[in-house]
Amino acid sequence: MIKNIIFDFGGVLLPIDISKTALEFERLGLADFESIYSMKKQIRFFDDFEKGIIPASSFRSEIRKHYKRPLADEEIDYAWNALLGELPPERFSFLKELGEKYNLYLLSNTNSIHHAAFIKALNHTFGKDQFENLFVKTYYSFQMGARKPDKKIFNMVIKDSGVNPQETVFIDDNLNNALTAQVTGLNAIHDEGMEIEKELTAMLSAF
Repeated sequence: MIKNIIFDFGGVLLPIDISKTALEFERLGLADFESIYSMKKQIRFFDDFEKGIIPASSFRSEIRKHYKRPLADEEIDYAWNALLGELPPERFSFLKELGEKYNLYLLSNTNSIHHAAFIKALNHTFGKDQFENLFVKTYYSFQMGARKPDKKIFNMVIKDSGVNPQETVFIDDNLNNALTAQVTGLNAIHDEGMEIEKELTAMLSAF
C-alpha cells in the first residue's frame, strides 16, 4: 500500500526549458552554452553548485570565465533563471488534493539562485509558503551536500523522513535518478512527459 510520494521538481512539477537559458547566455556573448551545461551532462562547477559545495558568487565567477566582457550578477542570474517555467494552477490543486490521501515530499537537484527565484515566484502566485506547505518536507540538493543520482541523497531522504521505501513512490524525469531510487527500494516512475497527473493516478490505482 502506497502511503508516501516523493516528487522531483523541475521537469515533473515545474516546466523546465534549458534552451531559454542557452539563448539568454548566447545574447550575453556565449555562443554554445549547451556545450558546458545540459540535462545529460554538465561541467563540474554546475554539480558543485547544486551540491552547495560552492556559493553563488563562485558560480558566477566560473560563468564569467567563459566571457570576454564583465557580467553583472543580475545578468548572470537572469539568464540562469530563464529555464524556469511556471507551476500550472491545476497542478497545485492536484497536489493539494493528493496531500489529503498521501504524505508528499519534494526532492530536487537545485541551487541557491534557482531556489530563490522559484520560491519567490511560487509565493507570488499561490501565497507565501503555500507551495512548501503542500509537502511534509522539501529536500534540496544544495542544502544536503549531495545530488541525484547519487544513492547517498536517496538514503538521506529515507532516513530523515522515516518513510518505508516499499510504501513510497518516487517520480523523476531523469531515468538514472529513477533507476537509483529503485536500488534503494523505492517504487519509481520515470516521467518525462509532464503528464504526471495521469501517470501517477494510473500507478496508484494499481496498488
